[in-house]
Amino acid sequence: MTTKPSERIVVFVTPAQKLAISNTADTLGISVSELMRRAVLNFNATSEQIKVAGIVDRLRAPKAPDPLNAALKSVAAKAAAREAREAAASATKRAAQARTVTEPLPDPALAEDEVVHDTDHDDDASLTDDTRSER
Repeated sequence: MTTKPSERIVVFVTPAQKLAISNTADTLGISVSELMRRAVLNFNATSEQIKVAGIVDRLRAPKAPDPLNAALKSVAAKAAAREAREAAASATKRAAQARTVTEPLPDPALAEDEVVHDTDHDDDASLTDDTRSER
């Protein structure tokens, strides 16, 4: 005496498990419901596939951030920022030094008016010059 299945059992599975179960059902040419009934009756028939699906799910699961890795990334970021600041300061210092080295010297032709002549030993000076008469 066979009776048509009329009761429902809801089973929650991961996407990878569902894919594995659906592929197995397709390969066997039966519905997922029939596969699940057979799997329960012959549990060892699909247990390996379900174990593999569970492993796949664990591998795909998002991992919590590793505290040590996060700390190392933070230290590396701070070191990179410090090196960038030092490089910028060094470049600024080199640019300032380059400006002082390349500044043009004063033109001697323009500065000739500023030259101080020593008049104490001037032979062209007049004998009547007040400064000579006092000597």
